[in-house]
Amino acid sequence: TGALPLFRAARESARRKIVDVFEVRQVFGTAGEGLWERYAADLTDLLRRLEAGRQREAQGELAKRAAATLRQQAGPSTLLYPVDIEIDNEASGQYTVLRIDAPDTPGFLYEFTTALALNGMHIARVVIDSVGSRARDTVYLTDARGRKITSPEKQQELRAATVLVKHFTRLLPHSPNPESALLHFHELLGQLFSQPDWPAQLASLHRPEVLSALARLLGVSDFLWDDFLRMQHANLFPVVRDVDALAIAKSKEMLRAELAEALRWAPDGRVRRDVLNDFKDREMFRADMRHILAHSLDLSQFSGELTDLAEVVVEAACQLCDEELRAQFGTPCREDGQPSRLSVCALGKCGGRELGFASDIELMFVYEGGGRTTGPQVIATAEYYEALVREFIATIRARREGIFEIDLQLRPYGKAGSMAVPLDSFRRYFAPGGPAWDYERQALVKLRPIAGDPELGAQIAALRDLYVYSGEPFNVASMRAMRERQLRHHVVGGTINAKYSRGGLVDAEYLVQALQIRYGSHEPRVRLTNTRMAIEALAEVGALSPADHARLRDAYAFLRQLIDALRMVRGNARDLTVPPAGSEEFAFLARRLGYQGDPARLSDDLRRHMGAVHELSLRLLA
Repeated sequence: TGALPLFRAARESARRKIVDVFEVRQVFGTAGEGLWERYAADLTDLLRRLEAGRQREAQGELAKRAAATLRQQAGPSTLLYPVDIEIDNEASGQYTVLRIDAPDTPGFLYEFTTALALNGMHIARVVIDSVGSRARDTVYLTDARGRKITSPEKQQELRAATVLVKHFTRLLPHSPNPESALLHFHELLGQLFSQPDWPAQLASLHRPEVLSALARLLGVSDFLWDDFLRMQHANLFPVVRDVDALAIAKSKEMLRAELAEALRWAPDGRVRRDVLNDFKDREMFRADMRHILAHSLDLSQFSGELTDLAEVVVEAACQLCDEELRAQFGTPCREDGQPSRLSVCALGKCGGRELGFASDIELMFVYEGGGRTTGPQVIATAEYYEALVREFIATIRARREGIFEIDLQLRPYGKAGSMAVPLDSFRRYFAPGGPAWDYERQALVKLRPIAGDPELGAQIAALRDLYVYSGEPFNVASMRAMRERQLRHHVVGGTINAKYSRGGLVDAEYLVQALQIRYGSHEPRVRLTNTRMAIEALAEVGALSPADHARLRDAYAFLRQLIDALRMVRGNARDLTVPPAGSEEFAFLARRLGYQGDPARLSDDLRRHMGAVHELSLRLLA
């Protein structure tokens, strides 16, 4: 019956003995020499962990073993068969007798005993009888006070918990990580059973597609559970219960309208900020779930959905802060007295519409003029926009470092420069011969206006093209020096970093940007902020041969998917070190990427694609 009898036995050992008797048989093959001695040693180890108060560690070990068994279960079927449940208060004078007749499901009793304990029920005895492929379990139980389960409400909870656990464990082998799904399911049940109307919340969870979605969500990563599913429990059940709605992507116009409607009823700035951030977190959660459940057609669509959300949130936050500041300081003006305009430009992954799990948002705020505001309180226009950017950063709350975190480091002079950039300063800094480093000017390849005044945004985009695609040769030596510094700072010896190692994503992106700069002065078609689209455009203009185009395209797609999976599993935008081949984490990564049961193929593809990027970079930029 899993962890519960072990825990109970450990807890009671100082006062009285509880003896659990199991009659078992070998399931796979024959019992090898020393099997039962190893079993006894493992059981003793688990009991000692429980006595030491390390219950979660013991549960984790049990979950790992259960998951290993689940992976051996044959058959792709996710059909959910009826579960016959009988609650009998007459057969025993002391206990409620629960009879369960259903297809045999490995892991069921392990989860079921945990569920009953979380729901305040005590198991006195379990009789297990297997007939063919069906299991007939008889459970003798009471409530926490030792009384029979007689109230209709408690009996409904008992039936609901039985069906939920039976169906969930049936679908566990289809989870990307059954071990994580088991552990997360424990915590989900703990939260669920604390709700007064939890059986009503399960009304639609008997549908196979809903339970399958739940098994997949809980088995994806510890990060998603800790940072989204557990903290957004109220969001989880509406999402997984209404899986049909997840099939529909929300357009940017829909997101903008929903946010505007929510903000319209907010009474003050503090509430508006709460509404804005709740909307951001909820819609990020929805986009993530669509991606996990494969409703996004590919990684590009997922990136597009996240980028649309980022643009809507940035636009709304900027407008909110601007309205509040104008009420205090009036309209910011240029030196000639005309209203000053602002453009918010995205760079990096946001500029390229390539956001993924745990991406930050790289921005640059560019404004016109050096005049003053119209009052009531009069300040310099530069001071006004500096205040606006500070308020903007404080408004958007990142749930975790690197996840929707605002990054302004690509502005002129980086951290040493003003947070808001005057248009004249942008011109002086990035123009040929200006103080910008080569890599800073290269970063403008990804610049794209996303909020603020459209005409000013178009003017900045034209300056970008003038400065980046000037016809000056791309400085390969400077780029190579930058890559050497990145290798020293970000790659630990003997490891592979999917982003910074030779042949990693940075090499692929730098190669594409270098070719864009080389050909962009006379081929406007390649002046694109999206890397995937730029690869296609470079092939169209002859900058890439058909063979090189195919190798670069496939390698770039592979590296993007690899990094997406790493960030999903870890929830850390900066830890992109590939786990050692042969480790459990590497095997999980392989399953997440679709290499079912074949992690060696992931190792081969990793070497092949990174080798291709490295060779292409050396040859095409020689």
